[in-house]
Amino acid sequence: MNGRFTFAWLGGLAITFIVSGCSSSETATTPVETPEPSPVSIVEGVAPTQSQQDRMLAAKDALFIRLSGRLMEVMGSQGPAAAILVCQQEAPKIASDVSEEQGLRIGRTGVRLRNPNNAAPQWATALTQANIDTPTFATLSNGHAAALLPIKLQAQCVMCHGPKEQLAPVIQEQLLKLYPNDQATGFREGDLRGWFWIDLPNG
Repeated sequence: MNGRFTFAWLGGLAITFIVSGCSSSETATTPVETPEPSPVSIVEGVAPTQSQQDRMLAAKDALFIRLSGRLMEVMGSQGPAAAILVCQQEAPKIASDVSEEQGLRIGRTGVRLRNPNNAAPQWATALTQANIDTPTFATLSNGHAAALLPIKLQAQCVMCHGPKEQLAPVIQEQLLKLYPNDQATGFREGDLRGWFWIDLPNG
């Protein structure tokens, strides 16, 4: 599969507006229903420009370098159990900082989730369910450019994401404490672990 192609998948982000009706002792009004906006979806046959793709790749590199650097720093000084805290407590702030600096939205999602807050945006759901393992660029129905970029498990990540029975007891204890519903184990080096997703507005 060529990651430079645009894929047509249905999906979207549904935003519900709740409009409350007001009433008094003299009159009663009927609540006004506001139509739900159309979900954001991938537009078939419309690829982002090369410039947009380059911006999204640069943002992915910035997040990867910053997050992996912080993880390696903590693993080296405090051990892998402390690195799990970085993923829980610091990674969202790092992603937010990169998003602001790069003028877009960027995040991570997984083949199997450790943190339920890392679910993919709806426009990407069909792609993640298909386990797309090549860089995929698309244009969304709201005019934004988007990308889904695969993450392959590196050797140093196996100690926290490898087969559960092979994880060190201190890792198992930390995961049980921080992520009691963790699904993100059982991977081996080189496996598709998840994706960076990116939403780049116009302008």
